[in-house]
Amino acid sequence: MRSKILVLISVLTVFAMIAVSCGPSASATTTSGAAAAVTSKDPTTWVETTFGEPETLDPSLTYETSGGEILQNVLDNLVFFKKDSAVEFVPMIATEIPTEDNGGISEGGKVFTFKIRDGVKFHDGSDMTVNDVAFTFVRNILAGGTASPQWMLTEPIYGAGVSDVAEVVDAAANGADLADPASILDNISDATPYDDRATLATYDAATLQAVCEDLQARIVPDEAAGTVTFNLAQAWAPFLATLAGGGWGGIQSEAWVAANGGWDGDCANWTPYYGWSSEELNATNLGRMVMGTGPYKFDHWTAGEEIVMTANEDYWMSEPAWEGAPTGAPALKTIIIKQVDEFSTRLAMAQAGDADNVLVGSTEDWPIVDELVGEETTYEQWLAGEPLTVVDENEPFVKVTDIEVASNRTDIGFQFNINTEGGNSFVGSGHLDGDGIPATFFDDEHVRKAFNYCFDYDTYLADVLQGEGTRAPVLMLPGMSGYDDTAPQYTYDVAKCQEELAASTWTTCSEADADVVAADAAAAAAADAVAAYVEPTEPVAEGEEAPATLEELETASAAAAEDAAAKKAVADACEPQSLSDVGFRLSAVYNTGNTQRQTIAELLQAGLQDAGEQYVVEVVGLPWPSFLQANNAKKLPIFIIGWQSDYYDTHNWTYTFTAGYYAFKQSFPADLKAEFTQICTDGVTEVDPPTRDQIYKDEFNTKYYETAPAILLFNVKQRHYEPKWVNGWYMNPMYSNRWYYVLSKD
Repeated sequence: MRSKILVLISVLTVFAMIAVSCGPSASATTTSGAAAAVTSKDPTTWVETTFGEPETLDPSLTYETSGGEILQNVLDNLVFFKKDSAVEFVPMIATEIPTEDNGGISEGGKVFTFKIRDGVKFHDGSDMTVNDVAFTFVRNILAGGTASPQWMLTEPIYGAGVSDVAEVVDAAANGADLADPASILDNISDATPYDDRATLATYDAATLQAVCEDLQARIVPDEAAGTVTFNLAQAWAPFLATLAGGGWGGIQSEAWVAANGGWDGDCANWTPYYGWSSEELNATNLGRMVMGTGPYKFDHWTAGEEIVMTANEDYWMSEPAWEGAPTGAPALKTIIIKQVDEFSTRLAMAQAGDADNVLVGSTEDWPIVDELVGEETTYEQWLAGEPLTVVDENEPFVKVTDIEVASNRTDIGFQFNINTEGGNSFVGSGHLDGDGIPATFFDDEHVRKAFNYCFDYDTYLADVLQGEGTRAPVLMLPGMSGYDDTAPQYTYDVAKCQEELAASTWTTCSEADADVVAADAAAAAAADAVAAYVEPTEPVAEGEEAPATLEELETASAAAAEDAAAKKAVADACEPQSLSDVGFRLSAVYNTGNTQRQTIAELLQAGLQDAGEQYVVEVVGLPWPSFLQANNAKKLPIFIIGWQSDYYDTHNWTYTFTAGYYAFKQSFPADLKAEFTQICTDGVTEVDPPTRDQIYKDEFNTKYYETAPAILLFNVKQRHYEPKWVNGWYMNPMYSNRWYYVLSKD
């Protein structure tokens, strides 16, 4: 999740929960002598070591697992995942799971009505109401932004393919019937002001208010009935799963949001709160803290050091959510999440009993931790409660293996149009001159394919993943609709990498040629403006800007023509050299502390050097927040990032990576995005499973392979390590790390 962003989201390579996230490799000493401790130093306090802080704590934008973990524990959702299942749900703030039988789902799956629990209080002592529930989702959707997870709610509410509320506003302004999803899609223009609230605010005030009121009519609280009803644009199979996952589904207090710098629910004044960045949110309490109804209360966040949560002693849960689940106040009274970048330090803390998790640096570090395992079992035996196998009673850790279910993967993405505004050191000189790359370098399909061929997959599997992974032949995960292990895939082939680079359309004159095209278009537009000039017959109204005079337009047209001629002269004088002749230089960026991603970058670096010494990839590490900010700003030429499913369905991968979240992040060309959007829409709205499966296999997988918008890596079998004193752990692949409510310590 998520973005996830990611995600993020996970945007961590592998869940910290299952202890295969990535950090620096290091050696460790094993314990010896007396048997390892089986009780903790303090059974009421949990110390979690990790690397990478939240980007923000506001649920409207949080789309990565570091922030998602906090929201998951401080906020409650309408529904939640049943123990370790990614596809079964239990009621949370809702009193029951809506079904057709109980009347909660009607009109062919388009209307969901949730009965809201009475007597639930926010952490500030105020009552949670049905209005708070409805406000939460309305506010988040209106907050929007292409870096946020709100597309997951916008799609079912407005129609498949509608990603952001800015599209709804633009479509409405162009005459769309908001009751018709197809009409919305047909009326979204190229001028849609994504992430641009200043331009959004210039739309007609009546249109802006109407969009807000229309949304409120789709998410309706009923105080008398104690319900909240969602009126969807179409039946949406993953709707419950969407509400169960991530911070975007966590219920907030309308009064608290308004008091801390957020929208107050007034439809006449929502656009100032659209598309906030993490920096803007973090300048208010909205981004630096969070308040909900969950089992833990947010205490404080000391940047670069720790986040602390404390137990909600008045937690409302009086009946177990599933057999064996806890009730009442949490057993763990204080949760301290410490930033510890070095794997060796994290491991030493766990050995000494100063940390309660074992967060390995990478799968490369599994053999190190294996030396410290005292007991082990498989995940199936763990869930069944079977006795552990004693390996060495003097060693401190428990190992759980054969965890098959996964909802995440780390891949390599390309930026089709790199942001060079204000300078960008990641693209070198910024030109194809042997010391850099131009902004649209990866818009060339041949370049993307070359990078796919220049990655050493076998070395990555053997040396990093310890052999415990399988190549991802397609974008979606095993078991999902459209998964096809017989689909064609790229292999490490330096000769083919060289061939694709040689076939690239890039030359040292490409930018000059592009400048000519742009200058000619500008000159033609200027000439058209002169030809279309009509002498004004009315005086300019007070406060309005006077239109350009004919003389001014003719001067501008002459200047544009002169500029076009100058650029043509430069292009004509240019002697082109091919990409394979001149080479390039760029940066592959990873988040520091994550050596698995660092190794991925280094393997790509080595593969391209094997293709030719003129192909230079520099490996650069950034702190997690800086990495996310640079990626959100489209500054990174290539980026190595993980994606954790927001819900366990093919659409959460296909749409995310080709039509929604990452299509925006990677600046997909409009025609490519449109093609993928249509395929994804056809897939998610198809109700016949075999037909849906075939759409993805025949259309999506083929298109994805042919266009190569990313380098797909491996689906990894997972492990879990923990100290012997931990109780209650299970693996739910949808969690952002841990739900601490189910844990306790001896």
